[in-house]
Amino acid sequence: MLSKSSFILFKINPNFDSMYKKPHLIVFILLLAANYAYTQCNGAIELCNKRYDEVAYLTTHNAYNSVADNFMLPNHNKDIAQQLNEGVRAMMLDVYDSNGVPTLYHVYDFLGSLPFSENLDDIKAFLDNNPNEIVTIILECYVSANMIEDALTTAGLMPYLFEKDNTTDWPTLQEMINTDKRLVILSDVDDGSATQGWYHYMWTHAVETDYANNAISDFSCDFNRGDPANDLFILNHFITDATLGVGLPQEAATVNGNPYFINRVLQCQVEAGKFPNFITVDFYEEGNSMSVVNTMNGLVTSTTSPDLESMIRLSPNPVQTYVHVELPESFGRSTVVIVDVQGKICQTAQFSQTETLYLDSLPAGLYFIQIENNGHQVYVEKVVKQ
Repeated sequence: MLSKSSFILFKINPNFDSMYKKPHLIVFILLLAANYAYTQCNGAIELCNKRYDEVAYLTTHNAYNSVADNFMLPNHNKDIAQQLNEGVRAMMLDVYDSNGVPTLYHVYDFLGSLPFSENLDDIKAFLDNNPNEIVTIILECYVSANMIEDALTTAGLMPYLFEKDNTTDWPTLQEMINTDKRLVILSDVDDGSATQGWYHYMWTHAVETDYANNAISDFSCDFNRGDPANDLFILNHFITDATLGVGLPQEAATVNGNPYFINRVLQCQVEAGKFPNFITVDFYEEGNSMSVVNTMNGLVTSTTSPDLESMIRLSPNPVQTYVHVELPESFGRSTVVIVDVQGKICQTAQFSQTETLYLDSLPAGLYFIQIENNGHQVYVEKVVKQ
């Protein structure tokens, strides 16, 4: 099979056999090919130098439980192959032992089931075809680590498995891409052997918010399972039926929409003092799920409606010493908050129409400016401190 670099060479010059006469051209094209191969990480060049634990990932709850795969009470309309193609980068999978076969279903298999191998084949195909993407599988496991390893081996995924060294920080996305270790496994069962370092016990690495939310009023930023000191933060943002825990599409359309969604994510970032890594939803295509993840990754400059954005002036951006904020007179008294990417509040101020915020004491980096009016967050914008 031709590599991406080989494909580029043939595409640029089909008479490749004559190129030996022009070695300088060959060097140039090889450099071009190498640059092409690493022009983005999980969809954006801005993410390449961020560590794995500094990136937000659109995550699907009960990802396998879809209309497309004929589940009766689904959490999603689209199957995992389509989810991956549309930007999902982490999937929660419930794996049961069905007569010795690892099988995906939710509580009751008569509502629908799927061999684990089918989803692994989809993930393998995606990783093969998208060499700059990192994928995470979050397992609710009712089978042994050995059964999981057998399934991964059969699917041909073992070479992609990343193994975290607990004595060092998580690598950057670019480092994971360079080594081609682009599949992370997290499991809620701690039964991996010494030779299964890739089988990461979830609650050694992550902390989560509560997952049993049956109404929007149940949402909280309080920690549930896991140590708050752990590196990774799972922000569960889905409403399920109280009896069977199945997805509710109408509720998903509400809670996945902005400004509610981004407001909750930013609120939990501030309250928890942690960056939300796995933003977990049902029916991800409803509302603004991808926009929220992009915003947290610094890929969207503003989550404010165009009408409101035109009424609020913030300059300069990037910032060196100060940023000037101007609000419409109709706003009355408002609060402005500057938050860093780890959720720490760096500065707050209350003002009626204009305010100058001095950022010269803050280190260079990415920050979010949040404006609250009448008890509601009405504006969020990314600023870069130089």
